[in-house]
Amino acid sequence: MDDSKKSKVNEDLKKDLLHALFVLRNMSYQRIKQWRFDMNMPAFAMLKQLQAREEKGVSGGAWLSEMREYLCVSKAAVSQMLGTLERRGLVTREPDPNNRRTVIVKLTSLGSETIEQYERSFDTFIGMLVERFGREDTREIIRLIYKFAEITKETPE
Repeated sequence: MDDSKKSKVNEDLKKDLLHALFVLRNMSYQRIKQWRFDMNMPAFAMLKQLQAREEKGVSGGAWLSEMREYLCVSKAAVSQMLGTLERRGLVTREPDPNNRRTVIVKLTSLGSETIEQYERSFDTFIGMLVERFGREDTREIIRLIYKFAEITKETPE
């Protein structure tokens, strides 16, 4: 294949991959909206991480910097998400009595209920995907997603 044809194939593949990534992202977001949780994945991930920390008996403000790293977002984005979750009654924030510069974030009972409802709905959805894809294709898509993630980590900015 000559260089002009290779270039055209590469351009088509790049466009198709970009489109597929947008479709996947939008499908996930639309699915969450359908479940009436009105929450994006990073906010839900934040709730899940908070739940895991509380189950381990860990609290304190260091969690906020960990969340920034885990979600790959800015300090302002974490603060904004926390503010939204707090206004919705899913979390509370209070000063850490041991260190006034940090904040303790706690999951409310409504936050715990929301996680449980979301997980039930998500479990049903994932079960349907596995059933429709089948075991082989499900394992293959998992492998490819992890491969994609590793390649994107290695790619220079």
